[in-house]
Amino acid sequence: MAALYACTKCHQRFPFEALSQGQQLCKECRIAHPIVKCTYCRTEFQQESKTNTICKKCAQNVKLYGTPKPCQYCNIIAAFIGNKCQRCTNSEKKYGPPHSCEQCKQQCAFDRKDDRKKVDGKLLCWLCTLSYKRVLQKTKEQCKHLSSSSRGSLQEKEQFSRLSSGSHYNSQKTLSTSSIQNEIPKKKAKFDAISANGDSFSPDLALDSPGTDHFVIIAQLKEEVATLKKMLHQKDQMILEKEKKITELKADLQYQESQMRAKMNQMEKTHKEVMEQLQERGIQAPRELARGPSAFIPLGEIPQERGDSSLHQLLKAFVSAGRVDHVAMVMGLHPQYLSSFWKTQYLLLRMDGPLPYHRRHYIAIMAAARHRCSYLVGLHMGEFLQVGGNPAWLRGLHCAPQKLRNLNEINKLLAHRPWLVTKEHIEALLRPGEDSWSLAELVQALVLLTHYHSLASFVFGCGIKPEEEQDGAPSPHSDSSPASEDSMWGSGGTDAMLEVEMLMERMKLLQENQLEEEGVTQEEMATRFELEKTESLLVPSSDPLDPSLQSNIRCFLEDPEFGYKDFTRRGEQAPPTFRAQDYTWEDHGYSLMNRLYPDVGQLLDEKFQVVYNLTYNTIAMHCGVDTSVLRRAIWNYVHCVFGIRYDDYDYGEVNQLLERNLKIYIKTVACYPEKTTKQIYTQFWRHFKHSEKVHVNLLLLEARLQAALLYALRAVTRYMT
Repeated sequence: MAALYACTKCHQRFPFEALSQGQQLCKECRIAHPIVKCTYCRTEFQQESKTNTICKKCAQNVKLYGTPKPCQYCNIIAAFIGNKCQRCTNSEKKYGPPHSCEQCKQQCAFDRKDDRKKVDGKLLCWLCTLSYKRVLQKTKEQCKHLSSSSRGSLQEKEQFSRLSSGSHYNSQKTLSTSSIQNEIPKKKAKFDAISANGDSFSPDLALDSPGTDHFVIIAQLKEEVATLKKMLHQKDQMILEKEKKITELKADLQYQESQMRAKMNQMEKTHKEVMEQLQERGIQAPRELARGPSAFIPLGEIPQERGDSSLHQLLKAFVSAGRVDHVAMVMGLHPQYLSSFWKTQYLLLRMDGPLPYHRRHYIAIMAAARHRCSYLVGLHMGEFLQVGGNPAWLRGLHCAPQKLRNLNEINKLLAHRPWLVTKEHIEALLRPGEDSWSLAELVQALVLLTHYHSLASFVFGCGIKPEEEQDGAPSPHSDSSPASEDSMWGSGGTDAMLEVEMLMERMKLLQENQLEEEGVTQEEMATRFELEKTESLLVPSSDPLDPSLQSNIRCFLEDPEFGYKDFTRRGEQAPPTFRAQDYTWEDHGYSLMNRLYPDVGQLLDEKFQVVYNLTYNTIAMHCGVDTSVLRRAIWNYVHCVFGIRYDDYDYGEVNQLLERNLKIYIKTVACYPEKTTKQIYTQFWRHFKHSEKVHVNLLLLEARLQAALLYALRAVTRYMT
């Protein structure tokens, strides 16, 4: 009696031939529990129910890690941890980086460095190998079936010939001929049926072993088409959802703009009625104060909301919360830069990132408070509450979580003395513990801190006035009356014209010297840098006990007496010079930022390039002027006051191009922005346009931001190495 074997599912006994290969299942179990592919990892498994489409291992991983992402190598949706599936991760560890699959051309085939590394001489990935073997097995079975059918046909012919006799020879010959002729169409029909039901199978290819390549290609193409259809459907759904969201945002923006216009019209109407009532009563109305976003720049110089220019269209595109803030209105004098600035700030505050939205605004408050910038503090206190921040935190820094309070030390260093930031400060924040920072969180926080330190310089440097919602906040310092301002512009007209002409001559002379490559030794250039760095400028330091300091700023300050420290302090050792060639933004800072915060790194680099190369080829009343040497002098002088030196730059150009009043203005805005006054704003470049002075502030903003980022990123690099 033949031996019987148990089915692995129902445990009933059957002959060995009745059980399936591999799983050892009987016919009924094979029908009830077919072998299917897992939706995620694509491995075959025994389906226990029709609704179960993923294997047990993937089901367990879904519970632990959630829905997987496509693997960056094989594109199978099975990356539960990181960007690679477990199969590719293990293969990469064992066999090294992947190679291109000769079938699907994806970078997901691993060379196993042994005799089994290839399938019939081909280096295939896991999916292509399975598909190839399936088609090869199917081809072998079909070939076996055809050969057995051919043998049966030959046996039938021999039987007919043996039964033939002389008397019946002719009739039997006719019968045999008709039988053979009938057999050929049957075989042809069988081949056609196989071709229709299978994978475009043909007898010639089946009997020719090299033809199996075509089966592999066809099977792969079918799987690829199915995958692409699925991806196309998913993309269509994503596009529909995004279009729906865009429509909702447009409708919301239109509604907010209409509300803003209605509010402005109502305010204008109310103001007009009040003025008419005062006139009817014979009361002389007080002289209207200067309106507009800036206390330094006349309203007529600022792009108007009702204008039809392209600049107005640009400003409308950057409307936030139904309005354009005063910073954007002043930056609107340079639309190309405004576009780059707004994209960067929007990504920092409102797009996905490691830090929650309310913490980003709180960090902005902490940064702005270091420079007593009530405009930015008030603005982000409102934003903090709008995104769900805890109102108790706004009572002061002592009410914030310890994790945020730990930023206080690096905040004050980056604001006033960034050269003191070391890898120990980074290590202290990243040290494991309940209030520790992750590296990604810290990098975003560092960018936010430096961004708002430099933005505070721009706010004070351009005399940005508070928004309507911040009427209680003090305006920037303005210690010159309209009369004194007019007299300053009128009496010094000739001198101011002379200053412009002298500046033009110096720029032309410097450009000619550069063309002639007039040599200056490295020692001489180093000496000139030290002279610029140690030049004593009469700029008062911040007063920590200023009685006008608002309580909403004072509560966010710890160690308020800490401020910028001149390099010229006698009896103290000056900080070591930061040689720009040793750690540049282009070679070091940008690459590190791209690794840790890629989108922002790209936008920051774009913003630096835009402002550094921004020019209209004009100076005061002159056109067609190359201003590159002047822009470079301003940029390098800002870096100089923060201790950064360029070995290939002659700092003698700074003395020739930047007048003393301009140097005082730059150092005040960069180091003590809260001490900026209208007087020092009007005293430099007296015949230049206000848009050109705003351009100086943009250069100053970005140069200061890059300097602080270089110190911070250098400390991060030293910590990582």
